[in-house]
Amino acid sequence: GTDCSGFTMSLYAKYGHSLPHNAAAQAGVTRKVSSPKPGDLFFYGSGHVSHVAIYIGNGQIIHASNPSDGIKISSAYYRKPIKIGRVL
Repeated sequence: GTDCSGFTMSLYAKYGHSLPHNAAAQAGVTRKVSSPKPGDLFFYGSGHVSHVAIYIGNGQIIHASNPSDGIKISSAYYRKPIKIGRVL
């Protein structure tokens, strides 16, 4: 199992990019974008960032949802994102 930021961190590491292991910290190291591309990160939460997912295109994300659902694909707008960020 993995949490959301561990999932994004491990996928980015596979392709040579370093991310911190915390959704809010990951939001802090990305540049805000308004037109997402596959690989961009979607950040969610209530007032502060508490969840992160990877955009895969066509309005969908892949993320470590919760322990019972595991890794799954969802609509990128299943919740209103706080930020859409691109790794610098």
